[in-house]
Amino acid sequence: MPHRLALSAVLASLFVVSPVARAHEWYPLECCSGEDCGPADTVVRHDDGSYLVTAHGMSLVIPEDYYWRPSPDGQVHVCVRQISGIGLMVVCAFRGPGA
Repeated sequence: MPHRLALSAVLASLFVVSPVARAHEWYPLECCSGEDCGPADTVVRHDDGSYLVTAHGMSLVIPEDYYWRPSPDGQVHVCVRQISGIGLMVVCAFRGPGA
């Protein structure tokens, strides 16, 4: 009986997944190294076609000609890294249609 209870607990825990974990399942490896990627908190499109994106408490401008990858959930996501001597760098950005 204790084995069944332990097995049930393990199986139940497999179904309890946070939204961040689910999102990281689809981020390409070249974009994400753990916590680099996440959904944008705010997105503002400027008249020049660039985007001001806030994610992870950081705000970044993504230029109009940046290569956006398709977002499976239709939302804007960014992968940002702190690069020594450079500062913040957008590694990958994802958006859905109309974003």
